[in-house]
Amino acid sequence: MERLGYDELTYIFSKVTDADDRRSFSQVSKHNLRVACIRLLKLKILSFPYMLYMKILPASINLVSLECGTHISNTYMELLAQSCSNLKYLKLSSDSEDLFHTRFDFDDDGLCAIANGCTHLCEVDLSWRLGVGDVGVVAIVRSSRNTLTSLNLCGCVNVTNESLKAIGESSCLKSLNLQGCHLITDWGLEYYLAGMYGNLRTCLQELVLAECDNISDHGVTCLQKLGCLTYLNLSKCGVEVTDWGVLAVSKLQDIKKLDLSWLKYVTSDSLYHIARDCWKLKEINLSGCKGVTSEVLSDFGYYSPVEKMELFSCHSFSWDDVYELAFWGKNLKYLGLSRRIQMRRPEAIFDMFYSAYCHIDWEG
Repeated sequence: MERLGYDELTYIFSKVTDADDRRSFSQVSKHNLRVACIRLLKLKILSFPYMLYMKILPASINLVSLECGTHISNTYMELLAQSCSNLKYLKLSSDSEDLFHTRFDFDDDGLCAIANGCTHLCEVDLSWRLGVGDVGVVAIVRSSRNTLTSLNLCGCVNVTNESLKAIGESSCLKSLNLQGCHLITDWGLEYYLAGMYGNLRTCLQELVLAECDNISDHGVTCLQKLGCLTYLNLSKCGVEVTDWGVLAVSKLQDIKKLDLSWLKYVTSDSLYHIARDCWKLKEINLSGCKGVTSEVLSDFGYYSPVEKMELFSCHSFSWDDVYELAFWGKNLKYLGLSRRIQMRRPEAIFDMFYSAYCHIDWEG
């Protein structure tokens, strides 16, 4: 019997729709595996075995999405760049805290190889890849300047303002996560991220600066130039972010989700303006903010259309204040509270939240 050719196998494979059947098809022979790999668009990798290195990646010329949480050497990154030039979604968020894996993980050299081979990336997730630095980030961002919409650098502790210079030149970036990038400063936010000649003013919608503890009110004030922001996270940005910076945030008219948790020096003075001026606000997290008082709850009850409010580890108000928030906050659907609120919870409060279909979540 004559062996089936490439065209015949490709036609047969195109008619197989079930994922398990496609997997079985690829396991029949090396020829079948190559046919299956050519049609492969998405790949989630748990490890880098020999078969993947020698057979699958070189044949996956149409691969669009790759997800891998384990360690990857620079050699594998170079192979990926050579084999999968059509890659658009690169999700390499590390799921390992193993020191051995960290030491032998890819670094800027591997990222530069990807930047040279894959120039149409749309979403890149490099969170907790400790070998990532400015050289690699700059290469990735500039090679995909006109296509990159999402960049996650959470936990990349070697990233500095130099990376922000390239990021600020992106023409369509919508989401940027810089959580834990401690080397980012006010200077980088002012001149690169929100600078006069940057492109992010008209495209950036989501920005995470949580745990960036080298920024202050001056840097936060510059963010009001990012007029398209709908989500801003300033959680745990340190003692240098106070009412002055939050007052500038209230100028962001399109903001829908705001995280100000654990900003110890934010008070009712600035939160009043958040409640009154941010008319599109749907979610706010004020957990751990010592400045959350009865006045803050009243302001949000009277003025804000907020639907979700987190007040965990906030103890400077009573159940009477919660009652007032529930009575006036007609849009409220979720409320996170601490059990250490002053006074015992009256049953009337519970009945009001129940009748208003508002879920209360508790912190012990």
